[in-house]
Amino acid sequence: MNIGDIKIKTPVILAPMAGVTDYPFRILCKEMGAGIVYSEFVSADGIIRENS
Repeated sequence: MNIGDIKIKTPVILAPMAGVTDYPFRILCKEMGAGIVYSEFVSADGIIRENS
């Protein structure tokens, strides 16, 4: 599978899910063969105001 010029080894993509896709979960999914993993949703307002 390709996304532009980027070759993805496996066509399995982990969906971003708030409260579920924390760092250890993403590492586990990557080890189990997910081609792409995402961080969970973040608040843009929280980033701007430097808080969660």
